Amino acid sequence: MSLLGRSAWALLNTYYAVSHEVGYHPDTVYIAVEAPFLEISGTVSEGVRAISEHFGFSPAIECVQVDQADIVDVFSKIYTIMITKKQEGARVAIDITPGRKAVVAGTLLPIKLDDIDHVFYLEISTTKDVAKPYQMIPRQYHILHDFKAEAVRARDDN
Repeated sequence: MSLLGRSAWALLNTYYAVSHEVGYHPDTVYIAVEAPFLEISGTVSEGVRAISEHFGFSPAIECVQVDQADIVDVFSKIYTIMITKKQEGARVAIDITPGRKAVVAGTLLPIKLDDIDHVFYLEISTTKDVAKPYQMIPRQYHILHDFKAEAVRARDDN
């Protein structure tokens, strides 16, 4: 599950990083899209398809329209998909990097640690000249986080 916001690069670069660095290759990619970003969702889907093929897998890709800045709508649509997939035995990952705050909040607020397997966030320490492919951004500027893994480690350390 990824949350499409203003930057297609944020979604595509995180997807590339997760595929390359973690080796996470989903069988289905859901992209939550608010109305203002519907026009770029086709291009983003094509990018996800190309990255997947580069790494040797071919997921189904589905865009899920969510109401703009409506955390209740996001919750009702996205949480339902995540829980259904988890109950079916799938691994569930969320990429919050490109999402706008209301969509991220609507996605994260209802979940418990056991509801998902990964919460990915690609931290980029600069905004200068980063609207380009992941491999072209100097390595020292980005760190891929799995907030779920970090939360579990923190919980287990206490």
